Amino acid sequence: MSAPFDETAASVAGPGRAWLLVGNAGHAGQLAAELAAEGWEVEVLPSSVQLLLLRLYCEAAPPDVLVCSLGFQDGDAFQLMRLLAGDAHAPALFFSSRQPRAMLHSAQAMARACGLQVAGWLQQPTAQGEVAQALRAHRHATAFSARVEGPEPTARQLLALIEQGRLQTWLQPQLRIDGREVVRVEALMHAEAEDGTVLAAAKLVPALRRHHLLEAATLAQARQTCAFLARCLKEKLALCASINVPLHLLAKPGFCAALQQIVRDSGIDPSGITIEMAESDAASDLSALIETVSRYRLLGFRLCIDGFGSAHSSLLQLSQLPFSEIKIDRSLMAGLDADTGRQALVACCAGLAHGLGLRVAAEGVESEAALQAAWAAGCTEVQGALLAPPMPMEALRQWLRGQQVGPAAA
Repeated sequence: MSAPFDETAASVAGPGRAWLLVGNAGHAGQLAAELAAEGWEVEVLPSSVQLLLLRLYCEAAPPDVLVCSLGFQDGDAFQLMRLLAGDAHAPALFFSSRQPRAMLHSAQAMARACGLQVAGWLQQPTAQGEVAQALRAHRHATAFSARVEGPEPTARQLLALIEQGRLQTWLQPQLRIDGREVVRVEALMHAEAEDGTVLAAAKLVPALRRHHLLEAATLAQARQTCAFLARCLKEKLALCASINVPLHLLAKPGFCAALQQIVRDSGIDPSGITIEMAESDAASDLSALIETVSRYRLLGFRLCIDGFGSAHSSLLQLSQLPFSEIKIDRSLMAGLDADTGRQALVACCAGLAHGLGLRVAAEGVESEAALQAAWAAGCTEVQGALLAPPMPMEALRQWLRGQQVGPAAA
């Protein structure tokens, strides 16, 4: 079982260049010293938006990270992000400020909305070495992502992956909190290219969609997942599984018939398969949406809104659709144990779901404290790095043998 990132990949990347744009001279000096001790090439800049932009556009290569506060002498970080929006060469942003957490969360949200990379944030005052540690984790994750995902595959490469059976389904377990039992796995697309590069879902799925191969890939994934569940059942490991399917595929009669046949051939009951649909899809035309999702429920499948709380879907529509579960978006789970605002939002989502008779899962749970916060907020199931990362099927079978696996969720 692999870790979320490995030290080898991170050490190849090493520390990079960091510019500091913080108004407090003492804080800037502390940050410069601790980053330099980590091997970063550090430069402290005047607290000015205009001077920063001038330096960025004059530099042949911009810094890897810009550590900045939220307020400058001639503007603020929000103005800066608006000016940098869409710039593929902009540095990753790390926010360090005495402003309330809500302001730091807003800064992160705006950075992502502007297409900028976020390296993290910390509220001042910070402990010695805390910023350096956060940036080290960012560099590790960035190095791993570059090594694993690689360049986007072409249509010919994707077709070869499907035809040669090199499209792999990786699985991530989901834990029922009250009994601490693994009750379900989520199927995630991976593939291994001829050069050994692992293509993760974040790179693979958009490419498959762009080249009109997502239907074939999703059905291949469904076959692998159902075969896995059937093998587990023979080994007395009772599990359910969820599969991510976009609405445009669900609405195709041919896809519906093919999925039904795959499940029937495997001997798995359709109720053992949960179809996860993105929250943004749940905001589609109501009549067409009701027709599509109701058809799958009539066939015995279960339905989940994935990423709930990220796309502002209509609560009225949710009450009119036959879903069985919502999955709280990982953006709401980040830092949940220490953020009362997020706790209130998650509790609101969970309360709504329970009122409609739905189960509530949470993704992105990475610590015991986060798990306890999710349980207190009303979540009944969780998945994330705390339990296990996604892994190949055979690795998961070995992992499951050492866990307590409960009865398949009803």
